[in-house]
Amino acid sequence: MCGCFPGNDNHQDEDRDPHFQRGRDLVNSQEFKAAAEEFEKALETNPRSAAAHYELGCLCDGKLGDYAAAVYHYERLLRLDPESPRASLVRERIRGCKLELAETEFPLPNSQNLQREVNDLTEKNRLLQRQLDEARGHAGTNLAPLPGPVAAQAPGTMGNNTTPAAAVPQGTNAVLTSTSTQGTGAVPVRVAAAPEASHPHTYVVQAKDSIYSVANRYGLKTSAVLAANPKVDPNHLKIGQSLNLP
Repeated sequence: MCGCFPGNDNHQDEDRDPHFQRGRDLVNSQEFKAAAEEFEKALETNPRSAAAHYELGCLCDGKLGDYAAAVYHYERLLRLDPESPRASLVRERIRGCKLELAETEFPLPNSQNLQREVNDLTEKNRLLQRQLDEARGHAGTNLAPLPGPVAAQAPGTMGNNTTPAAAVPQGTNAVLTSTSTQGTGAVPVRVAAAPEASHPHTYVVQAKDSIYSVANRYGLKTSAVLAANPKVDPNHLKIGQSLNLP
């Protein structure tokens, strides 16, 4: 008939424990860590003290930030006193402590920081768009409009108000443009493009030349120059010596 609490047969006996009483006094004095130590001592005296588990759960939950310990003590309270008037509140706090633990392990992004980053990116986007619009406007005032489509004309014929097509030598690149002297007529005119720059096929070695300097001068790879001159000793170039350039 000793009940469910050895040595104490009701909650009043739990409250009379000197460690439990000292823990309550320390809580009132806001000495929470020392209070938790006293409640732990009360549990050493009576491991089935539901009241001590409840006090420790509240301290770990609300004051010490030890949510894992809070869940432990809350669950011990529900096992020892499932009909406790605090049972519904304790179950709610268990869920809250588990959420806190989950956020500690997998922290959620700070919404304020995210919003600040979004605002910064939006402002940068506006600035870039403004600069792009200004660049387009500036380019539009300095560049001539693109030519429209030109009418084709049969070879060997000329309109009354147009200039004849320029002759283009064979084997050269040319671009097709349009020109007109009067009126609205337009004929295609071939204008010879500038010949592409090229390097000579051979090079005569000068003083202080090397295979590397010659290749670099004409934008060639040293290995390509060496391959084009298999009988040349790259370490003993002679002034006046002829090199093949690939």
